Amino acid sequence: MPDPHTLWYPSKLDWWLGVILAVVPLSSLAVLVISLSGDDPVETLIAAGTAVFVAALYGLLVFPVRYGITHSEMIIRFGVVRQRIRLDTIHEVAPTHSPLASPALSLDRLSVRTGAGILSQTLISPADKEDFLSTLAAYSGLRRAGDRLVRIEVDRDIEASP
Repeated sequence: MPDPHTLWYPSKLDWWLGVILAVVPLSSLAVLVISLSGDDPVETLIAAGTAVFVAALYGLLVFPVRYGITHSEMIIRFGVVRQRIRLDTIHEVAPTHSPLASPALSLDRLSVRTGAGILSQTLISPADKEDFLSTLAAYSGLRRAGDRLVRIEVDRDIEASP
């Protein structure tokens, strides 16, 4: 059962990516329709298999793409996949236009870093970036630093001194 306290943000969709995402299934359906009018059952079977594969791929990995924020975690959903990132592990959230593969339907992205290196980042593209960043800052303890969010570490030695 979904958490009623999760705030969800849909992915922004770039127009050119929307065109590509529409052309692929429409093309596979067009090939299937054309093959049905022919008399080659192997061609029709291949076209039907391709159309089913594209539909399964979109349903399993592409749609919907959205991002949820709870009081303890960020949830990244793409298709049936859900990735969860604990808010206290996020070090920085910064704008990027990186074309690396990610659960994002736009190149207007945010890099969510949980450590050092490329494997410690996730790229997302919430449609309403400002509201997303404000909510994430409020729930996570991250602070605004220009167009980024950063975790400001408190020096425990200073806190412990008299």
